[in-house]
Amino acid sequence: MSNERKPGLPDEPAGIEPEVSGAKVSVPKVIEPFIRRFFLILESIIFRDAIKLFGWIASILIIAGLCWTLTQSVRNRFLVRAVNRVLEQYGDSRRVGELSSPLGRASLIGSWHIMIKAQQQGIPANDNFLDGTRAFVFTFIAEGTFFPCLAVIDPMGKVQEFIPLNIHGKKIISRISPGILKLYIRRIEGSES
Repeated sequence: MSNERKPGLPDEPAGIEPEVSGAKVSVPKVIEPFIRRFFLILESIIFRDAIKLFGWIASILIIAGLCWTLTQSVRNRFLVRAVNRVLEQYGDSRRVGELSSPLGRASLIGSWHIMIKAQQQGIPANDNFLDGTRAFVFTFIAEGTFFPCLAVIDPMGKVQEFIPLNIHGKKIISRISPGILKLYIRRIEGSES
């Protein structure tokens, strides 16, 4: 009867003898149960909880990424409407439209659009408007604040002007140094190609 094993338990050696640089170190039988319990606790609680936490965080990131990707067209439509509303309030004859295909490589600092003429009565026509003019909507950072801004880019790829899209930006844009404006111009023209 002494040779019988309990069902479901692995064979237990008489002592744990790890090999350290060619020599065997034996662990006393008094400490052996504590070491086994310690490894079981590490394996069962901490490792499993760490895997669950990692899986939870990864699933949240995947869901957020899918939502961000799948709602891109809806967010672009809302952005186009908001920008066109501001241009209408300014009395500008130009409007922003969605591009049929992405322009250049994807930009992390803003979104590309096409400029079109307004089709409404009572809005004066802009005679110096060229076909192929594009718009770049981005967030301008100046004087410690953020404000939305529209850069008008001619068909040759050069920035013509900056149009702030709120009243606070309208006040700040006139006080911004030419060096900072040149920095933004270089970034926008560089993200196009």
